[in-house]
Amino acid sequence: MCSKCLDTVHVHCRVCHVPDDRAPRGIRGEMSHFKLHKEEAALKVTYCIPEGIQGKDHPSPGSPFHGGVFDAFLPDCEKAVKLLPRLEKAFRRGLTFTVTGKEAGARVTWDRIPHKTSLQGGESGNGYPDPTYLTRLSQVLTSHGIEEEPDSKSQ
Repeated sequence: MCSKCLDTVHVHCRVCHVPDDRAPRGIRGEMSHFKLHKEEAALKVTYCIPEGIQGKDHPSPGSPFHGGVFDAFLPDCEKAVKLLPRLEKAFRRGLTFTVTGKEAGARVTWDRIPHKTSLQGGESGNGYPDPTYLTRLSQVLTSHGIEEEPDSKSQ
């Protein structure tokens, strides 16, 4: 097989059982991030989810759902920057968002991967300060099989 066909077939591979992170599953959309230029040293992660059709794991398969724009924040530090590729994998694997509600009221909401949606408010307000958040986030990603990439400098 040519490499293009092999890539297409690998999504359904029954030999290696390795998830193919190039093939998006679940809620699809775009993820971007950038450094905020404010007094807070923070990274802003934005997910743009278009409207779509519910899949088999959603409340009303085959019915439409409303998308949206979702913002989350990470502290601007090395540990958070290392988590960004893992968040991207979680998003492509369909772990970040789900659909709630039925019929015309179905909409996209946050799912299994915890995100901070505010720069203030502390842990109880889904914001900062929260000194254990990055550790918890890393643990959740690991529990879903999304491991930290080996450091390329140490190879």
